[in-house]
Amino acid sequence: MFPCQSILFPVEFSQRDEAAATFVLSMAQRYRARVVLLHVLQPPPPIYAGMGALYPEVFDFEGAIQDLKINLGNFASTQLPKIDVACVVETGDPARSVSQYACNNGIDLIAMPTHGYGAFRRALLGSVTAKVLHDSSLPVWTSAHAPEPSHRAHPQPRRILCAVDLKPESRHTLEVAIALATDASATLEVGYVPADTASPDAAERRLQDLLIEAARAEKIDILEAPPISTRPEGGASDVAEGVRDLALRNRVDLVVIGRGAIRTGLGRLHAHSYNIIRESPCPVLSV
Repeated sequence: MFPCQSILFPVEFSQRDEAAATFVLSMAQRYRARVVLLHVLQPPPPIYAGMGALYPEVFDFEGAIQDLKINLGNFASTQLPKIDVACVVETGDPARSVSQYACNNGIDLIAMPTHGYGAFRRALLGSVTAKVLHDSSLPVWTSAHAPEPSHRAHPQPRRILCAVDLKPESRHTLEVAIALATDASATLEVGYVPADTASPDAAERRLQDLLIEAARAEKIDILEAPPISTRPEGGASDVAEGVRDLALRNRVDLVVIGRGAIRTGLGRLHAHSYNIIRESPCPVLSV
């Protein structure tokens, strides 16, 4: 089973938050997880007076925090009913606050709706989300496209696509995808992006070996697991477009990718993680 007992859900009271809440609610119900709603209050710019910096006396930090907690409570009651929800307000830099709170409070999953402005959404990921993806080692669920009119992803995933590049880190990504598919009784598709020098037959054998190893790690008989189909996509000129096309063609509800090397830029797939998130027509789980 995918370990998901606590979900951190940063909100800024936007329509994107409401769209993502349906997916967060589904995950929380499936895993009986506790959801922490987090709003980060950025202090106004200070007024400099002499050698010191003074904040305007008219800004009521305590009052603002109390009002935000009330708003979070209202959001929880309307968008996340009948589950365990905590409401937290922090002050400071949003990305740093999200990463630090998740690290210090035993969070299992960060769920972040990201920017999605029509035709411009592919050019935007959002600096806060990008920094959390870079800084945090936790799984991060993102959705820059919820909902995309041409591709309505289901909150309870029925089809999951796991995109791997056959690097050693791919086994962990496959383990997570297999666990998610098993928990949700979903079909699992596997798309791979082999090294340019790898022959199709060698890549296929390597993928089959990784699938068997991942299934054994999850104590699942690969023959009894949800249906798995491997679809070579190494020929795609653009990795993100290849993953997007595969997700659209198979009406995928969730894409799972690895980002273990995202900070060092190793691996073709890891180097394209941000682009995959931007291009995907459905939510993406980065592990």
